[in-house]
Amino acid sequence: MFPAQLTNALLLPTKGRLIGIDRNNRIFTFLFALFPGLLVSGTSVTLVCAFLWAIISLSLKRYPYQMTRQDRVIAWIFTTYVLVTALTVVLSPNLAKGGEYLLKMIPFLAVWALIPRLRVSLQGRLVPFFVTGAGIGMIGALIYSIIQVLFIESRAAGGAGNAAVFGLFTVLFGSISLLNVHSESRTERIIAIAGFTCGIICAFLSGTRSAWLVIPVHCAILFWYLRGQTLPTINRTVKVLIVLLLVVVALAAIPKILDRYRALQIDIVQLDEKPDNMSSLGARIQLWSGAEKAFFASPLIGQGPQNRMQSVNEALELPIEKYMTFTHVHNGFLNAAVDGGVLGILALLLLLSAPIVAARLKEPGPGRDLMMALSLLLVTSYVITGMFGIMFGHDATDAVFIYMTLLISSVSGTIPYLSMREIADRAEDDKAALAA
Repeated sequence: MFPAQLTNALLLPTKGRLIGIDRNNRIFTFLFALFPGLLVSGTSVTLVCAFLWAIISLSLKRYPYQMTRQDRVIAWIFTTYVLVTALTVVLSPNLAKGGEYLLKMIPFLAVWALIPRLRVSLQGRLVPFFVTGAGIGMIGALIYSIIQVLFIESRAAGGAGNAAVFGLFTVLFGSISLLNVHSESRTERIIAIAGFTCGIICAFLSGTRSAWLVIPVHCAILFWYLRGQTLPTINRTVKVLIVLLLVVVALAAIPKILDRYRALQIDIVQLDEKPDNMSSLGARIQLWSGAEKAFFASPLIGQGPQNRMQSVNEALELPIEKYMTFTHVHNGFLNAAVDGGVLGILALLLLLSAPIVAARLKEPGPGRDLMMALSLLLVTSYVITGMFGIMFGHDATDAVFIYMTLLISSVSGTIPYLSMREIADRAEDDKAALAA
C-alpha cells in the first residue's frame, strides 16, 4: 500500500549519524512541498530552521563539507544578489530602516550550508518526495480553497493569506506534481494527475490573473519533458477520468475567468471616466509610472529598498495624505530597478538564472532533464507572475525559490527517477550505504 511505502521510504528507522541526516532531509523535503498551499509561512520557517540546523551540524563536524564546482557557482550567484542588496541599502539614505531588508537576505546564504547537507543523502532519493509532496499538498489546498470560497471570501488564498502568492504557488506546485505522471506506481500517477488538476483549479479560484498566464507556458514545458518519457498506457477508464477532470477544471475556471474579466473591463473604463477612483489596474499603472521616474532619478544604484515607496510617491508628486501604502510596486523588475538601479536589475536577472544554470551544468542524463523541467517551471512562474505582482521580498516566495534551487543543484544528472515503491524497496540498502 502507498502509505506504507511512503513511510518506509521516508523514515529510515535505524540509528546512525548519516542515516539520521538523510532521513531528516527526506522529511524536510516532503514537508516543504506540502506547505505552499496549506501553510505558506511554514516554508520560510522550515528553511531558516534547516539553515541553523545545518550550521550547528557542520560546526560539530557531523558530516563532511562537500560542494562541487557547480555548487559554488550557484552559491556565488546567491551571494552576489545578497551583496548587491546590502550595497544598495548601505549607500542609500535612511540606513536605519534598511535593517529588515538585510535580514531578509540571510536565507539566501543558506546555500553555503544546505547544499552540503543535501549531498549527504543518497542520489535520487529527495526529488520523489518533493514531487509527491507537491501533489498531496495541492489536493489539500483545493479542499482548503473550496471552504474559503464558499464561506469566507470571494478569492481563495489557501494557507498563504494572499491570493496572489497562493495563485503563484498552486500553479507552480500543481505543475511539479505532474512530473510524476510517468511513475511506475499507479497510486503516484493518480496523485500526479490529481495534484495537477487541483493546483490549476486553485489557481483559478485564487482569481490571480497573472497565474493564469503561466498555465499555457507550463503545459508547453511539461509536454517537452514528458514526451521523452515512457508513459503508461492510457485505457478507456483513464481517458474518461481525464475528460471528467477537464470538465471539472472548466466548471471551476469559467465563472472565475468571467468575473475577473468583468472586473478588468470596469477598471479599464474607470481609467477614462473616473480617473480619481483608484482601481486595481489604475493603481498598478500609477505604481509603474512612479517606479520608472524613481529609477531614472538614480539609475545606477537605485534608491535603496528602504526608500522604495517613498521615492515612488515623491516621483508621482503625490501629497502625503494620498501616498500609496503598498509595500512594493507590483512588478519584480521595477522593484529591483527602484531598489538598486541597473545594478539591482542585473543582480535579479542573475538570481533568476540560478536554477537554469544549476540544471544545465549537470552531466547529461535523466536527472538533468528532470531538473531542467523543474527549473523552467520555477523560473517562468516567478517571471510571469512577478511582472504583475511580488517576486522576491516575501518570506515564502524567497524560501521556495531558494530551496528548489538548492534541490536542483544537489541532484546528479545521470540519476534516474525513482518511485516511492522503489525507494522503499531500497531502504535497507540505503541504510547500509549510509552506515558504511
